[in-house]
Amino acid sequence: MIEILNGMHETIHYECSLGLRLHHNVVFEDYPEHWHVGIEMIMPIKEGYEVVVGEEHYVLETEDIILIHSGVIHALKAPPTGERYILQFETTLLYNLKEMETLLFMMPPVILVKKKAKSPLHAFMKEKLEKIIEEYQGNSTFREASIYAALIEIYVELGRNEVCRNVAGRQIHSMKQQEYLEAVMSACSFINQHYMENLTLEEVAQIGGFSKYHFTRIFKQYMNMTFYEYLNSKRVKKAEELLYNAKELSITDVAMGSGFSSMSAFNRTFKMLKNCSPSDYRKIRQQKYESGSL
Repeated sequence: MIEILNGMHETIHYECSLGLRLHHNVVFEDYPEHWHVGIEMIMPIKEGYEVVVGEEHYVLETEDIILIHSGVIHALKAPPTGERYILQFETTLLYNLKEMETLLFMMPPVILVKKKAKSPLHAFMKEKLEKIIEEYQGNSTFREASIYAALIEIYVELGRNEVCRNVAGRQIHSMKQQEYLEAVMSACSFINQHYMENLTLEEVAQIGGFSKYHFTRIFKQYMNMTFYEYLNSKRVKKAEELLYNAKELSITDVAMGSGFSSMSAFNRTFKMLKNCSPSDYRKIRQQKYESGSL
């Protein structure tokens, strides 16, 4: 199934103009540790399967569904016989939608939904995945739109379940949960669009209709990080992209192009989140690329 593996980096050749590939895997074949930019969804339909992420082993039984998010290093182990569907798709399919970028940020790297739990979430995801399989293998009108719609529905349902799980047990009155969630999601969407500007806590809190003190508390409860930590993570992510893909830019240009107002703030924040300076990060990435490990 892996066509191009450079070190541990798999390059996915999507067979669909939508940016999606579905593989009906029927052979005994293990895959070593690798990662890819795309998101991966696996459902065994005969026998089981195993996904290994670090020290964690996820054992799948028939019709269990696992999602492996972008950039997660994982290995796959197959039984001597069996069948499974492996769906891979570009993250841009979801990032283009408001709220989805924040949702993906909140999601854990791996999500396993077990059939034997008999949950509404599993039944829903299985139905939508089977719809994607049917459309992918067919040639109906609006085939790609139907696949796209099913993917969005899966992630909306995952988001609602994940949010409910994350806030379960917190000291938030149930009637206020939806109001708070909408305020936080609205704030995150605003940050995603304006992180290169000189945003302040007061400004974003006002958009949600809260005082900065109240907003600070609910943002931390729902996102498990502060407003400034989320803002800086967005800026550093943009800086990583520029450091690697825009080699003609100086470090100062990268800092300004990522929303940082000063070099000292950029260097301090980048080193805190990535454990190295921006210039060292660029050198390390280039060395890994040249050695074939990236």
